[in-house]
Amino acid sequence: MKNYKGNYFLWLLLGLFASSFLTAAPTKVSFVRPVNLMVATQIVKLSLNGDEIAKIGQGKILVVESETGKHSIQTKVGLSLGVPNITGFSGAKKFKSKVTFDKPEHFFKIIFKSSLMGGKHHVIEIDAAEYQMIIGKL
Repeated sequence: MKNYKGNYFLWLLLGLFASSFLTAAPTKVSFVRPVNLMVATQIVKLSLNGDEIAKIGQGKILVVESETGKHSIQTKVGLSLGVPNITGFSGAKKFKSKVTFDKPEHFFKIIFKSSLMGGKHHVIEIDAAEYQMIIGKL
């Protein structure tokens, strides 16, 4: 008679390992865009994994639910009124970043960083305390 206890344990571990990859846990992702008068007329198109999730204006908050794992975040602005050479000739350049959602909640702020050849709306991860401070000022 053969001993199959080792095989059952191996199959159990393999099943648990595979199920952790098959079901991604949800995560709450919060975005805030503080007020910046330099780019007051710009509406930022925010995309997650190539799909536009919102158009976010000055002093606005967006909360979405996503799956844990690796994602790409992108900002884009169409033509708008602005100061040439600061905001990218009356617009802003695209910004793209890779992020990993590995916690139950993630917080991001969307800020404009000016540049000589045209600025970008950067998406920067922040902690919950800074997020609460920013939304408290809105």
